[in-house]
Amino acid sequence: MLFLILQFILCCYLHFTLKEQLKDFSPIIFYAVLLYSTGFIARWISAYFSSEEFYRQMYLSVKYAAAVNFKNAETAVLLLKLFCIIQSASLVFRTSTSLQIREGVGTIEGAVRKFLPISKKNKFTNMLSLFICFIPMVFKNWNQCKRAWFARKGRSGIKMYAALFPVFFSVGIKQAYNAARAVAVREG
Repeated sequence: MLFLILQFILCCYLHFTLKEQLKDFSPIIFYAVLLYSTGFIARWISAYFSSEEFYRQMYLSVKYAAAVNFKNAETAVLLLKLFCIIQSASLVFRTSTSLQIREGVGTIEGAVRKFLPISKKNKFTNMLSLFICFIPMVFKNWNQCKRAWFARKGRSGIKMYAALFPVFFSVGIKQAYNAARAVAVREG
């Protein structure tokens, strides 16, 4: 909890708006609903199989579902940790460029490789750099495919995904291949 408060203070100090912080919190809400609804269903099913308590447990589960499920401390701690991880990642990626992250990881990897009996060539840094650059590329490609689909008066639905996914996949594979060749030529 202390770490969460420190992260909130740091985000406010770095001029993150409350809207940006709540946007980081939105995936946790969906995950929490999934966890708590699964707990509710599991409790209800276990009550069903112990037939003598079925009606009593069903009544209690329906009436006190939120209260009973939110008392589960393990789930709450898990959600708190997940939020702290997402907030930390948000802090890193919103305050640093991909080049700064690559150089920082390269410095750390170089220092670690000095002490370990392995080659001194930084390999992890290059893979991480490609990964960091590839994520926005994937979102950009998907958004371009969707815009092209809607520009041609396409409608959102299963037909859209069936038509766009092969194009999206082939464009992504081509860009990944080109990026891998560029890295191989630079290292060469």
